[in-house]
Amino acid sequence: MLSLKTDYHPIEVAIEWCNLTEHATEILRVAFFNPDKLQGLFPQWPYLHAYTERIYDAIVCGELPAWYLGRLLRPDTNVNRAYYTVRRSDLRRWVERDHPDDKPKFLFSPIDEHTQCVSLGAHLAQKSELDVALRELLKLRQLHAVRTAELESQVSKLQTSLDRQGMSDKPSEDSTLIYCQIIGSLLAVTVGKSPDGQVQSIYKNQASVITEITRRFPAIRGLSKTTLDRKFAEAWRCLEQEE
Repeated sequence: MLSLKTDYHPIEVAIEWCNLTEHATEILRVAFFNPDKLQGLFPQWPYLHAYTERIYDAIVCGELPAWYLGRLLRPDTNVNRAYYTVRRSDLRRWVERDHPDDKPKFLFSPIDEHTQCVSLGAHLAQKSELDVALRELLKLRQLHAVRTAELESQVSKLQTSLDRQGMSDKPSEDSTLIYCQIIGSLLAVTVGKSPDGQVQSIYKNQASVITEITRRFPAIRGLSKTTLDRKFAEAWRCLEQEE
């Protein structure tokens, strides 16, 4: 039965919650000052102790506001539990938030269970809007699939084109041999001597040429001493094979 009280002692809330109002006088006679003895005094009503502890735990944790002598109970306030009271409005909010599946009848009437129900008209309107949104979503998904397929096709074509371009840019064995021969002949003219024994360059040998190249072009990739030594050696071999 829905209660009309505005304030409750925690023990009263537990009694109402357990539907033990017929035994309220008997329980309250000892429970006000001995709430921790409920389980031993009334073993036939185990839920009475459980609900009492639930309420006191909520008060201690600050989840359920409690009052004493018209003042709000603070965490550091030292007051006997016998003087605690809780307000009906605070009880309803706490139960709705933390125990929505265990609402006591003295706080909530059957009408309360339907206050959040949606009318048939509102339901149909929401359903119509949802159907429209789902159709739009389906269209967007289909469009996304088409655009994705087009993009993948373009990427595939681009990759094929790049692969072909890379293959065309790759030097053939003949062109590689020609490059080696050119480099070798330049080295022969630069660091070698003329048929009559005259020095043809200011560089005494290949090492001097490499030193100068690395000095003048230190940041160019592929012009390190190691690379130049290897490439120049290949160039000499190519030139000697053709002579």
